[in-house]
Amino acid sequence: MVDLDPTKYAIAWIAPLEIEARAAACMLDRKHVGRFPMQRGDDYVYMAGEMCGHNVVIATLPAGQEYGNGAAAALASQVKKFFPNFWFGLLVGVAAGLPRLTGRSPRDIRLGDVLVALPEGDSAGLIAYDLGKETSSDGFQLLRGGHVLAVTETVVRAAIGSIKAQAPDDTDLILPYYNEIKNKQHSSGTFADPGQDTDRFYGDDESGRPTIQAREPRPNEQRTRIWYGPIGSGDKLMKNALKRNELRDRYNMIGLEMEAAGTMNRIPVGVIRGVCDYGDEHKNKEWQPYAAAMAAAYGKAVLAQIGPSRPISVHYIPFTRNHKFAGRRQELDQLERMLFRENRERVAVVGLGGMGKTQIALELAYRVRNIEVEDVKERHSVFWVQAQSMAAFHKTAGELVQQLRIPCNDDDPKEALREYLASDAAGYWLLVVDSIDDVVVLDGAPDQSPGLSKFFPRSRKGRILLTTRQTSIAVDVASSDMVELSSMKFDEAYLLMETLLVNKSQIRDIESTKELVEKLTYFPLALAQAAAYMNTNRLPIIRYLKLCQSVDQTMVNLFTKQLRDETHHSGMQGAVATTWIVSFEAVRKTDANAVRLLSFIQWIESKAIPVRMLPPAGSQIELDESIGLLCGYGFLSWREDGETLDMHSLVHLVSQLWLDQEADDSLTTEEMAIEHLGKIFPSSEWENRPVWRQMLPHVLFLSTDVRLRRNKRLQSLGHRAGLCLRVDGRTIEAVRVFELIAAIRKETLAETHPDRLAAQYQLATAYWANGQVKEAIEVSEHVVAIQKETLAETHPDRLASQHQLAITYQANGQVKEAIEVLEYVVAIQKETLPETHTSRLASQHILAMAYQANGQVKEAIKVSEHVVAIQKETLAETHTSRLASQHQLAITYQANGQVKEAIEVSEHVVAIQKETLAETHPDRLASQHQLATAYQANGQVKEAIEHRSIC
Repeated sequence: MVDLDPTKYAIAWIAPLEIEARAAACMLDRKHVGRFPMQRGDDYVYMAGEMCGHNVVIATLPAGQEYGNGAAAALASQVKKFFPNFWFGLLVGVAAGLPRLTGRSPRDIRLGDVLVALPEGDSAGLIAYDLGKETSSDGFQLLRGGHVLAVTETVVRAAIGSIKAQAPDDTDLILPYYNEIKNKQHSSGTFADPGQDTDRFYGDDESGRPTIQAREPRPNEQRTRIWYGPIGSGDKLMKNALKRNELRDRYNMIGLEMEAAGTMNRIPVGVIRGVCDYGDEHKNKEWQPYAAAMAAAYGKAVLAQIGPSRPISVHYIPFTRNHKFAGRRQELDQLERMLFRENRERVAVVGLGGMGKTQIALELAYRVRNIEVEDVKERHSVFWVQAQSMAAFHKTAGELVQQLRIPCNDDDPKEALREYLASDAAGYWLLVVDSIDDVVVLDGAPDQSPGLSKFFPRSRKGRILLTTRQTSIAVDVASSDMVELSSMKFDEAYLLMETLLVNKSQIRDIESTKELVEKLTYFPLALAQAAAYMNTNRLPIIRYLKLCQSVDQTMVNLFTKQLRDETHHSGMQGAVATTWIVSFEAVRKTDANAVRLLSFIQWIESKAIPVRMLPPAGSQIELDESIGLLCGYGFLSWREDGETLDMHSLVHLVSQLWLDQEADDSLTTEEMAIEHLGKIFPSSEWENRPVWRQMLPHVLFLSTDVRLRRNKRLQSLGHRAGLCLRVDGRTIEAVRVFELIAAIRKETLAETHPDRLAAQYQLATAYWANGQVKEAIEVSEHVVAIQKETLAETHPDRLASQHQLAITYQANGQVKEAIEVLEYVVAIQKETLPETHTSRLASQHILAMAYQANGQVKEAIKVSEHVVAIQKETLAETHTSRLASQHQLAITYQANGQVKEAIEVSEHVVAIQKETLAETHPDRLASQHQLATAYQANGQVKEAIEHRSIC
């Protein structure tokens, strides 16, 4: 779980009571997932989120603590200390209303009305009515006239005044907020209005006896009123009508409560209260939820009146700024004009690979980030995502979601990112979508995850810049808002060479420079490659020209033809081929390890290459030297993280073409690349997720249909990649991988072959995980039928397939069929496997779940208790299977009404997982959620809210 930063929260919403805190939480527009770092002496846990564009923390008293001014003062003191940028607070909750039905200024305050503390005449807005001294002449005198030390912040009073100015229509500003939460649940019901018929106000009749006062029901459209005036604050709960009336009449109070004076002596707060009783002997808690919700609605209306501070800009640009960027001034100006003067939401940069699209986008990204663009006055967040493949985009989107701390079910980070960027909370932003060259990435493909066409967020504060080789993609995304790149002009090409060359004196040879840039067709990537070669080898331009002239023209023609097919362009590709052949030949003569690395990279994705994934190249020093050489020639470039490398996609293509023509035993062949990846690609356990997430795009790039068909080892690697996709929640992609492997093995292997059945088994599991239950059942039933004919009934593979079929039956609501299969499996395993065998215990675990689903709770408990007891003797306390069984036992206990037992087991599981699993691990989150559910069932609502807030 991520740590929240206290410096980013300036507004505290203080809600001492549990029901007040729940109403406040329901008012949040977005809850912030995470927790604040704490140390010894920090006594309070805060909930965080966004409301009306503000970052807000909700502070409440710990469960069981007595409330009153003292407790509120302690809470307020820690709020002020914990949040260094504290601005103001709102004290929002319930209070006793003080109606006055007779006299010169009657006030018909009713239950559910809202009270707002404001000064009136000589009275303070908040009066500490029990602080003072008894005098002989004037009786009890309030300390400081009842005034508390702090005053409400001016901006809060201004916001309250803005709402008050609209009276009697001021309720129109708060009712929409109340209506949003009125049907939301709290520990004992909803926030609905209990009804005016249950609102009873007692006054004394002529004989002094308490009598219900007759009051006409209010019309529905005038159901709620807001009252402004002094509110009394004391440490004792008021349950005395005579004392209440005395305070009301003496200080002109509209209400009484128990925390405000203590809070205001520490920090400035606006005091907002919903009327839940009348401060007499007849008070009860029935009206507290509704009153708390109405007060919370007014509190949110206050925040809506106060403009949010500018969101803090966040940047995700994986590349360092290119300080040698030169030329393209006209195109850069055009982009700045379209995006920030003409306010076009989406603009595309279109051009041939190697024309400089990414470099222009990178320069613009840094100019926006640093507010170097003339028309950009607001600070923008800048985000960069790779889109050469869906795997690359998914990886980048996941990293962005994590950095921005956006709540997300790991299966679809792009949707969570889209929703965030479309919200006001994101502030001003620029999103660069780089290298979206494949129509399938934009539109998606059948039976695959949706493409990016539905991703692009819309926001008046957001701008999208995309780079693509395909004009059709640019039109689909940005319509006519595009900038097309062509070759550089001579003065731009000359400036680029001057910037890139270490020896600046070379370009004084104007004729040679002009001849070179003409030969390289003013093509930026070819010019950069030529400069890299000359810098590395300290070669003058005239010598480099001779090298280019000596290059085998047959090879150039071959490369040019291949490149033209790839990019649908011609002309300049011969220049690219020429420069790369020169550089490739130089590398081959210099460093065999570097050539080996190049030949390995041709088989994988060209972007975000983890250094850890590269094959051995001698010692670490030798590897670093080889990478340095390739970077020197412009083949590779480091990302900002210092752990991953990029290769330009055109360089990637040319290297593939060049290496195809080479016959060298030192090159990494396809078979060798697959063998290496097979050795280093980790198993699909969650703990290995950071590693296999980095490697997945590269394994998937290699795992094409053609390669899979001819390479059994790659089928095995693809199989493992599919398992990782399933663990990562990317079930659509997992299904696609397993469908392909199963189809290949169906064509090449006999129906009874174990590998074919294994692929079908995993396909069924993937279908089940993807919710394709009918397809899962069809494949599982087929596998079980074949194994029934070919394997003994005690064979582990046959039992595993039956086990999976039972799980799928249960997912389809066929619980009786699931139980029948599982009872059979358990019976076989009872005869063939020892009591402690993991497979036998796993089947019993699933059988217990099926029993519970079928309402056979006692049978479920019996089986679960047996499994837990065995695992207690055979497995370590931290073993995942043991914890999973205990988790299921807790669920079953709760279903049987054994809530205390459920809590005891769940607390144990949560405590162990806290020490052994990452905060984001699904098992840990599931256990915390189950514990929260058990707490709620046991009436421990405070603990339930706390655990739900962290899961």
